[in-house]
Amino acid sequence: EDVFVIQSTSFPANDHLMELLICVDALRRSSARRITAVMPYFGYARQDRKTLPRTPISAKLVANLITHSGTGRMLTVDLHAGQIQGFFDIPTDNLFAAPVFERDIKHRFEGQDLVVVSPDVGGVVRARN
Repeated sequence: EDVFVIQSTSFPANDHLMELLICVDALRRSSARRITAVMPYFGYARQDRKTLPRTPISAKLVANLITHSGTGRMLTVDLHAGQIQGFFDIPTDNLFAAPVFERDIKHRFEGQDLVVVSPDVGGVVRARN
């Protein structure tokens, strides 16, 4: 069977990540033909590069854990940085929710003045669009 496991790694990220890994392992041992992990929120995405010496690149480590657990494909939503998609050694698709939100917000708040803000520099381009 083709199986889709939907698991966000929001707080508490470590607990949710372990639930995903254990579930994928159980599915693999149960002879699932193809396992796709759907992760609407990738909790370690902001740890995508070294900011100081001797610090981990946790996003890559998590990508390795997910791959080695038996996941055959990843589906993510709005990764913090595009390069994270390349951290996975399995096919990975990153979907963008902004077009859906944009249409809905324009419809609901038509004619009203709105301001879109970003929590960090990396999101400024998305906020401007």
